[in-house]
Amino acid sequence: MKLLDDYIFDERLRYEGHKLIYLPEGDEPIVLGGILGAAILGVRLLNTDEADKRGISLSEALRYKPFLDQYDREVIADDWGYIEAELEQLDLAYLELFSSEQVLIETICPNKRQLSIAMDVVATYMRRIAIEEYGAHIYERVPWKMPFAQWLFDAARIEPRRQRFLQIDWTDPALVHELACYMEKGEPDEQTFFFEGEEAADIMARYWDWLWHYAQKDAAIFPDSNVVMAQYKQTIRETEIDWDFIKPEMKDFDPEQINLCRKWMSQWTDFVKDKIEPPVSTRKKKEEEQLFFPDEVLKCPTEDDPEKYAATREYIKERKKYDENFRKFAKNESHARLCRQLTLLFGWYVDPGSLRKSLLRKPKRKTKQYT
Repeated sequence: MKLLDDYIFDERLRYEGHKLIYLPEGDEPIVLGGILGAAILGVRLLNTDEADKRGISLSEALRYKPFLDQYDREVIADDWGYIEAELEQLDLAYLELFSSEQVLIETICPNKRQLSIAMDVVATYMRRIAIEEYGAHIYERVPWKMPFAQWLFDAARIEPRRQRFLQIDWTDPALVHELACYMEKGEPDEQTFFFEGEEAADIMARYWDWLWHYAQKDAAIFPDSNVVMAQYKQTIRETEIDWDFIKPEMKDFDPEQINLCRKWMSQWTDFVKDKIEPPVSTRKKKEEEQLFFPDEVLKCPTEDDPEKYAATREYIKERKKYDENFRKFAKNESHARLCRQLTLLFGWYVDPGSLRKSLLRKPKRKTKQYT
């Protein structure tokens, strides 16, 4: 037996064809489709032999998951179970109910506890399918894309509609009807750069993690991945802080959104500059030819090493021992040029000041151990 099989309560109330149907005396039938009709069926049968046969379980601790999962499976042939269809069904059901005074409370579901559970089931299900459609987070609904400015604008166009679905009280017939009318009119041309429940810093960090992983994966296919990654950094830095292509679209925004967008621009620019240290100037970079490359003797220091400059100091010391060209270069060339060569060699920016401090730092003296 299926959860939503037909059932006759009495001569006036029955569940048939996935719809709850009430026959008032001398009036047109009241039909409740969608999750509301199913929820009332469930609570009316709860704790009966019929409920056991249908496998009806309405555990609040489980957020009604078994019931809702089964509902989804059984209404797929009706083309229900997704947000637009269920919104339409719920709105029609509320309109049917409130065209007759107190029908839901006094006749269809007179038990207040059952009614409370049924409405909680409705709200839980509608929230569930709204999240399936729009994501619990904006970056789940709008996949990351480069550059960040483009992702932000795409997300800003989706967020107003997303907020409507995730914040509504699904047990309020007036609000449900307002949302149904909003959907029927078509999506308006609106945007917001305020993302409900999200922190701007968290969004930026998540985007950066995605971008950085993508860049590393792409660079890894080249033999000189460190060099390629250094070039990627420069490209990322230039493209990610360029907002000029977006500015013409801002002309129609209201002042509040323009101001908020500018704040995003400023914070993101600072974020990127903080993540990528200043590159070698364009003029010097064109003049500089890479003279040294990674070998099998020494492992190059990595950027994410917290002691990367100490590791660089040791790298210079050890490479001098077996690489005569490197030893002569380090001895005869300027400290700045050595750092430029190390930048090309390692694939990350070697700051001359930081390296100089590390080179001048005296090694710790070993203390004697007395026994």
